[in-house]
Amino acid sequence: MPERSPSPPTRRVVEIVSLLATSDAPISVAGIAERLGIARTTATAILTELDVAGWVIRHPARGYGIGPALSGLSGAALPHGIGEILTALADRTGYGATFSRIEPDRLTVLDVRHGIDRVVPGIPVGHRIPLQFPAGASVMPWRSAGEQNTWLATTASTDQRTAASLLALVRERGVAVFRPRTDDAGMVDLLADLLGAVGDDLRRSHLRTRALRQLAALTARPFTRTELDSDDQLPLSYLAAPVFDPTGTAAYEVQLGPLRAATTKFERAEFISATIASARELTAALAARKLDS
Repeated sequence: MPERSPSPPTRRVVEIVSLLATSDAPISVAGIAERLGIARTTATAILTELDVAGWVIRHPARGYGIGPALSGLSGAALPHGIGEILTALADRTGYGATFSRIEPDRLTVLDVRHGIDRVVPGIPVGHRIPLQFPAGASVMPWRSAGEQNTWLATTASTDQRTAASLLALVRERGVAVFRPRTDDAGMVDLLADLLGAVGDDLRRSHLRTRALRQLAALTARPFTRTELDSDDQLPLSYLAAPVFDPTGTAAYEVQLGPLRAATTKFERAEFISATIASARELTAALAARKLDS
């Protein structure tokens, strides 16, 4: 997405439509506002106009969904249960979780659930980022050699050996685990807290993009095999695990974002277990949708 939106009001409309188009159940105004980081009054005004146009429809006591004017075009609604699985992951760990589609050139966020221990706003449904290291690391071991080579070519020269080793480790362990670069764990903790404190300002898409880009730059060092097995307390940024579509393609990933300055071996093992378990549940949900269709 561009760093500065040429039309922030239009951007908010797009984000609301994207959110509803990929939801398997109606969402309340409060839920839409919370997940997109916008004011409830703004969400209500946009939804009212979209309702008049038939782009959304209001379900009494349940919230809003895609309306008849768009239902024939969406075709992208997530399978039933995806949101519940993400919510369960966030509840189990206390941290936010996302579900994203990984295409050859980009990663697109399809659903977001905030945790209770730390809320980092600004990652809306529909948010896209270029598919370059480290984005998409969890699916790359199961992608074609051509896609892997293209992805590896996006790394800086200093990261190329690290990226290649990461692919082998992810295939072995089933999860990509990242930590802050060098010794900036305290800075990551501070930046994450600041992002949570200035959620209103992050309604501006250019600020959101810049802040998230900076956070990603600080948190993109993959764990090594030695670090994963270490008994030491270590900082932990986020984890990602592959989700497979009914054809067996690693087309999606689930990501968990603890953004912790220090974690014990036990805590890391729990985060890894929870992320992998959720990825398997998401894969099963996608397979069930195929069987039902």
